[in-house]
Amino acid sequence: MSIELVISQSGPVTIVGLIGDLDLAAAPVARSQLLAAVHEADGLPLVVVDLLGVDFLDAIGIGVLFAGVVVCRSRGGDLAICRPEPQVAAVLRLTRVDEILPIHLSVAAAEAELLASSGSGAR
Repeated sequence: MSIELVISQSGPVTIVGLIGDLDLAAAPVARSQLLAAVHEADGLPLVVVDLLGVDFLDAIGIGVLFAGVVVCRSRGGDLAICRPEPQVAAVLRLTRVDEILPIHLSVAAAEAELLASSGSGAR
């Protein structure tokens, strides 16, 4: 299955919705489009990755998320994840990704954390 990225803007925050399997086959496209969204951000890159549409996540997919985190943080911004399906949330917990990237229950909660931590304030 291929991956689709739906990118939108909410004030200074870029929302990246992923739809499909985030695995070895989808990783090159997902990584390229995620990093393009980070680089196109005005000012600090504040990115929420919405995992609601992700049915499967493997180690390569986790690498895509961390590539986004590294680039965001190197530019003074950050990346947050939200709304994973139960099986994807289990993978994130099992691999302890949730200790580095807290899992938010909603896009709004992830966005609020990014705005607060960046000093941009709440919307």
